Amino acid sequence: MNRAHVRVVALGLVGVNVACASAVESSKLEDKARRTVPVPVCVQPLQRNTSGVSNVVPADYWKMVLPSYDAGSSTVDTSAPDCAGRQAFSESDRLNAEGPRTGSIPVPADNAVVTTGPDNFRVVWLRTYKYGDGSWSGPLALMRAREGYAEVYGTGTYHGRPSSTRFALERMGSRILVTATDQGCGQVKPGQSCETDFDAYLLRGGQLARAASFPLDRIDYRPFGGLPGVAKYRLTAAPVFQARAMRVIEQVTVEDANQGMVRKSDLERVFSLGRDGSLKANAPSLWSEVEKPSAAPPPPPPPPPAKGRSGATSR
Repeated sequence: MNRAHVRVVALGLVGVNVACASAVESSKLEDKARRTVPVPVCVQPLQRNTSGVSNVVPADYWKMVLPSYDAGSSTVDTSAPDCAGRQAFSESDRLNAEGPRTGSIPVPADNAVVTTGPDNFRVVWLRTYKYGDGSWSGPLALMRAREGYAEVYGTGTYHGRPSSTRFALERMGSRILVTATDQGCGQVKPGQSCETDFDAYLLRGGQLARAASFPLDRIDYRPFGGLPGVAKYRLTAAPVFQARAMRVIEQVTVEDANQGMVRKSDLERVFSLGRDGSLKANAPSLWSEVEKPSAAPPPPPPPPPAKGRSGATSR
């Protein structure tokens, strides 16, 4: 074999090595993309207008998640599965609900609550069942409208109050979470107890499963040892999302009737992601200490014995 042939063979081997390296790098990028972009569990075609742009109307959101939705009669068959083939409504959803609970029930298309997030993601809550306290329950979905079609990435169920509930999207590394905050303490009046509830739903296997639930704000009035009347107890919490955990900074304050600070406590809780998709805390909430019955203050010391007059005698 001459030198020229050896050189050609060597260059060919280098080209093969470069091609293999490019293939491996491309595979890594594709794997990363799959982990970052969720895989849809449902794909729904959308109608386009005369300009070729897809229009999404409230009835479309119902049809995307619940194929049994009839836009003409504004009804949904509660016995039919959702777009992923799973049961859309459970017995707990129907419990204590007002109006029809089973079969085909009336649901106005405007009952769809849509929150737009980054990258054109949309959180859709389909309010189906109403309750006496003003709250609603119904399917929850994460989806995204494309050109000519829509993708649904996960479905679940949410129960809350439409007037005070806010949805948002968060990330834990490559994982997507849908958060729901029911701001019960948003319009609270002085002297009233309240609670702002927080739910975190983890997108996993085409499902939005509730991974954690706790209050972000809580106010209560109860006795405090050594103070007259009742004191104001308040819990505040702030979640911070990381790659595989959620850190929650809690603070509990106690104020007297004059709004003077009596006590303040702080705690950092870490919710680690378990294999079952739940976020488990490493410590109980500070509020658990508030819930414990407070010890009664010690009784005052007895008065000193009375002293008689000097030299006085009793007859």
